[in-house]
Amino acid sequence: MLKSLFSGLALCLWASQIVAAEINTIDLAGREIKIEGPVERFGVSEGRYLTVLSLLRPENPVKGVVGMMTTLGWTHPELEQKLYARFPEAKNIPTFGMQSADSVSIEKIIELKAQVAFLGLSDHGPNSKAKELIDLLEASGTKVVFIDFRLDPLKNTIPSLKLMGEILGEQENAQRYIELYQQKLDLVKSRVAKIKEKPKVFLQVHAGRRECCWGMADGMLGPFVGEAGGVNVADSVAPGPTALHTAEFLLVENPDVWIGTASGWKQEYDGGALPVTVGPGMSDEMAEGSLGKYLKTTDFQVIDAVKNDRSHAFWHNFYNSPFNIVVLEAFAKWLHPEEFKDIDPDASLRQIYKDFMPFEIDGTYFTTYHHE
Repeated sequence: MLKSLFSGLALCLWASQIVAAEINTIDLAGREIKIEGPVERFGVSEGRYLTVLSLLRPENPVKGVVGMMTTLGWTHPELEQKLYARFPEAKNIPTFGMQSADSVSIEKIIELKAQVAFLGLSDHGPNSKAKELIDLLEASGTKVVFIDFRLDPLKNTIPSLKLMGEILGEQENAQRYIELYQQKLDLVKSRVAKIKEKPKVFLQVHAGRRECCWGMADGMLGPFVGEAGGVNVADSVAPGPTALHTAEFLLVENPDVWIGTASGWKQEYDGGALPVTVGPGMSDEMAEGSLGKYLKTTDFQVIDAVKNDRSHAFWHNFYNSPFNIVVLEAFAKWLHPEEFKDIDPDASLRQIYKDFMPFEIDGTYFTTYHHE
């Protein structure tokens, strides 16, 4: 009888430790995080982080999400419709802002009574320098945790996944994806280390949406060019992650490879709008046609990258996303087609969706323009 009593007490103690385990960790801003887990109520600064949550908890990505600054539809309208169809409760998640840090309502976040607010080191929401917001939230009982898939994704994607997995009790799913990510990253690095010739590359953001030519250099996806075995021609002149360069700059540099991010939506494409469009609902022919239409409206036809069929585009929303590893694969293949002829970034993306995501994927996410 006494033995049974002690066994029962030990079991209760063990269960209580699981329910109230203390998490001690460091976030991506270098801040010490102490919180009682498991975390059951949390907010995110951007709706696009629902894609991260889909990797971590595919059985229900919106479980525990009590608020977000923007909806997923701001950047992923097609994926949002799939989310609503599969998890209708996602329609009822409150928002506490619009599309910028200035729009955030601290009072609204406090009202949501979140245990944790996941914010990006550098996204469209409040960043690590928002001291007043951080202090007010933490004084109210909401712990602020910084993640990063945008500012330095090569360095911070894996630590961010580990951090979110630990706080949300999804370490197993996080580790599964981390192992795949690391395997793909190591393969690219090992092959690039043996390559001597490195082509000149210009990486242009929002091709057709913004004036020519906004380039990515020291930050965001800019460093992926070097990691994939290229020389980013904007590195030496850009004052930060992105900068505006003239068309003349592009003509003088005459890159061997031109790569654009495609931020157009299919609805824009259907309406004849210029932004380069790939992604959901787009066929291979439509995607290449969209890229070709943009390149024909510029002076790009005379640069070597276009004349030699080495101008490409990829879905802009791989940026600020753990899916950025498929961008690295695409860059490596585009820069060094012989060395990476066995790599298929499109197949990688579809396998990731099959193995990790609760949604199917459709559309074309990478394209190459063939000069006439």
